[in-house]
Amino acid sequence: MKSIVMALVSMFVLSLATMGTADAQFTIGIQVAGNAANYNQLTKKNFGMEAGIFMRLGDGFFFQPEANYVFKRSTPINSTDEFSSDDVIKQHYVSVPLLLGYHFINNENFKFRLTLGPRFDFKIGDNQGDNPWQTNTVQWGGQAGVGIDFWRFALDFSYCIAADNFRNIIEGTHQTKMANMFILSLGFKFIK
Repeated sequence: MKSIVMALVSMFVLSLATMGTADAQFTIGIQVAGNAANYNQLTKKNFGMEAGIFMRLGDGFFFQPEANYVFKRSTPINSTDEFSSDDVIKQHYVSVPLLLGYHFINNENFKFRLTLGPRFDFKIGDNQGDNPWQTNTVQWGGQAGVGIDFWRFALDFSYCIAADNFRNIIEGTHQTKMANMFILSLGFKFIK
């Protein structure tokens, strides 16, 4: 946890340094999103949602921290009789992506950008149904995306991947699975 805090502080200091340049830009806005998440070989994709705030610091190259509430749903695959296919896993997270990006097109009212960076998801609740598997309270991984801005609107498509350690609370076993998630978000910038 201490290393996560140090990374956040370092990114904040870097973003303040970026803002100090003459042509730096500051953007803040809100976003809503739909997501589709699954765990490899354990679940199939279901749709969830996200909502939160984002900030951009910089112009050509920029730093984009976000804070989002994330609701993920996935349905277990009933291949080993460990899960009932009727149980839907529902998980609630606070997600903090720390993205670096570049505007390939950077006009006043139209922008095209790529983003890449780490993502930290902190579980705040879940409903596992009758499943004996429990997931970590913190997931970390990466997020990459592409997006466009038109006037004050931002449309983004992102892919996230993270490793999660599943623990079987009945048998005492565990296995690591990759969590995959696709996100389509629409944002509105209060300050552009």
